[in-house]
Amino acid sequence: YTVDVLTLNGKVCPRVEELRNEAYESDEYKSWVQSSIEAKTTKSLMKDEMGIDEVPEVILDCMMTTICTDRNLPDALNDYDGTGGGNFEVVADFAVNNFTFPYKYNGGAYSKLGMGPLWLEIMSNILQIVDANHHPTSSSGMPPPKLALFSGHDTTLMPILATLGEQVWSGKQWSPYASMLQIEIHEVLDNDQRYPSGYAFRLIYNGNVLTSKMDECSAAELCDVQVLVKQVMSFASEYEDVNCATKVQPTGESKMGEMKDVTVNLLSTPGGALTMLALVVFSMALGSVATYFIMRRRLRREYKYADTLTLAELSMSALDDDENDISGDVDRSRIESAVSSGIGLDENTIDENSLI
Repeated sequence: YTVDVLTLNGKVCPRVEELRNEAYESDEYKSWVQSSIEAKTTKSLMKDEMGIDEVPEVILDCMMTTICTDRNLPDALNDYDGTGGGNFEVVADFAVNNFTFPYKYNGGAYSKLGMGPLWLEIMSNILQIVDANHHPTSSSGMPPPKLALFSGHDTTLMPILATLGEQVWSGKQWSPYASMLQIEIHEVLDNDQRYPSGYAFRLIYNGNVLTSKMDECSAAELCDVQVLVKQVMSFASEYEDVNCATKVQPTGESKMGEMKDVTVNLLSTPGGALTMLALVVFSMALGSVATYFIMRRRLRREYKYADTLTLAELSMSALDDDENDISGDVDRSRIESAVSSGIGLDENTIDENSLI
């Protein structure tokens, strides 16, 4: 799941997560979550009826899994009747809008970057049909499939819809269970000027035709396929083909988080545990060798210094002993007299220190 391209994956592409954070830090979001009637009503309800100051992020999952498994909801939320007027739907609508806000913010930048790899895979099948000259069949020689089926999550469908234009999806409805998005490709046999490429597409979501809601498409159910190609191929790409680096300088805490994520990702891959064990053993061995040589060098320095210090102490001790002997047994004036007369000494080697 950590390397899945069926979701907006900030683990693989850090810039994806950064775009999400930018949406929640925007003035537009802050204005809505702090000042809108919807937000004020929901927060007041949660505080007065349930004693909660803020609406939890997981409130929607909690409510939906509870009601869909016939378990008891809190009394304040146990009023769902499908008409849209109860506390249950007030809180659910706020939670949906809060969660999906980044999908369409800033022209859907978050959704476009996050869904780029999946769109590239989807379009690879379509382009082999509608633009065969520039996108030939695969190296295996197999023709493109007549039906390509992709199975994803609700959090796959919503950002996919958000990438297709402002009017295609409102951003206020959660994708229901078992939702389906269909992209049909039609070859136009007659010379219809509405479809200059010779191919048309139809976009269907849960049985509703949405083609006309895309920019540059008319009210008809079909639209020239180049409209879809132009809309999607501007951002359909693998993560490694785009700049996934964050624009914010990572802090120490975020770096530790990245290291943790890398470790978790490694352990989740086949053979990851053995790889981690090998890295640990290798690191221990390398650390032991490095420690041995460092300590060996340090001990040699200390030993050499100790030897030098001992010799110096012995020299000073010998000098002190000589001085004591001279001061106690020899008359310095007699030594000086002997030096001046050169008795018993070579003139070139007479040195007071030597005599001492």
